Amino acid sequence: MNIPLDRLYHYICDIAQEVYGGPIIIYRFWPHGSKNINNLNFLRVIDTWYEKLISPLVWCNDQEPLDYEFYKTYLNQHLSEFNHLLKSVGKYSPPTNLNYHRGIFEKGLLLHSEKRSNNLKKYQLDNELIPVYYWSHAVIARDWFRYAEHETFQKNTKKTFLIYNRAWSGTREYRLRFSDLLIEHNLIDQCQTSNNPIDLELNIHYANHKFTNPQWKPIHVLEDFLQPTTADATSSADFNTNDYNSTDIEVVLETLFDDNRLHLTEKSLRPIACGQPFILAGTQGSLEYIRGYGFKTFNTVWDESYDQIADPEKRLIAIIDLMQQVAAWDQSTKKNKLLQAQEIADYNHQWFFSQDFFNLIINELKTNLKLAFEELDQCNNYKPWVDRWTQLLSYPEIVEFLNTNQNPHLPNNDMVNQLLLLLQNKLAEVANKNES
Repeated sequence: MNIPLDRLYHYICDIAQEVYGGPIIIYRFWPHGSKNINNLNFLRVIDTWYEKLISPLVWCNDQEPLDYEFYKTYLNQHLSEFNHLLKSVGKYSPPTNLNYHRGIFEKGLLLHSEKRSNNLKKYQLDNELIPVYYWSHAVIARDWFRYAEHETFQKNTKKTFLIYNRAWSGTREYRLRFSDLLIEHNLIDQCQTSNNPIDLELNIHYANHKFTNPQWKPIHVLEDFLQPTTADATSSADFNTNDYNSTDIEVVLETLFDDNRLHLTEKSLRPIACGQPFILAGTQGSLEYIRGYGFKTFNTVWDESYDQIADPEKRLIAIIDLMQQVAAWDQSTKKNKLLQAQEIADYNHQWFFSQDFFNLIINELKTNLKLAFEELDQCNNYKPWVDRWTQLLSYPEIVEFLNTNQNPHLPNNDMVNQLLLLLQNKLAEVANKNES
């Protein structure tokens, strides 16, 4: 399936430029899904070094959870000819985490999609990136699942629960223990689900895996009870009508569970787009997060107190307990409960595809961008950049490079002089404003 995420970033670029009132530069990971810092590249072609330096930079880490420590030690390795020259004279500044290029601005903007985040606090303490939150996966899911708005789902249920369970590496280790608990509590026959004994990213069997959280290591031999999934990594960007027609309730296994952060992906929005009742295995408060965007959840139909349990193991067991309660409903109770749940699911489906919901998401992005650009303007005095280049121009080898360089993507004498003049004028404007 084609996943045209660059269209999203072009749209965000247009919004940011409208809010800022001038050109900005977007950095996003390409190919999409990469976590390699060397793949954090320009969205559009930048014609000259001068253009690159005079525009605010927006660094997009909005698809995946933030990982401060990973990028703290994994720096960009691509050094230009000019950076090699700076290194030779002892004036090269190594890249800093995601903000490896700053231009004339002291800070960049960090576009992200999580709340209640220790990683975000670390970036803020660095004082080099201004965080800009928006629920990126809400915008993405409306595009990926757009045909669900027009789909007619006709129930012919064979299983109570629909559970997609493909990968278990990284933050998803808990999914192995979840499958283990399904076996332990005799819920497998109630579920349309699967489990991969070998994680496709790690290429390792779970029995040989060193668990970050040993409590998630399964007791049972999962492959004796569950078939491996045939879904690939892009499957969460699509929906299967037959899966939703043949099940009553989706149990969503989110990317983050054993974590403090709120970071909900398209996985949580797929049952909403498809008009399916759901139980959500996410971090504490995930249902409350969803309700904060105008959706309804199912606390009038079944017990959703699991969402407020801080301990992840107890929260997982509470979800299993809820599944057992649902599985034990008699036919009359099940019919009445599912009718109530479907009314909520239908409301969520309509709200998800409404213009009001889309406006809510985009207006939140615009508001947070506006605040970030105001902070960027207040904290930027341009003087460090002027001082640095005044010093660099005292090195004969750098002056020679500037006089002879023919590559427009690296500095030359005209560009540096043009930039210094621009910044001196800006500093004079600031000084005049302060005097008045």
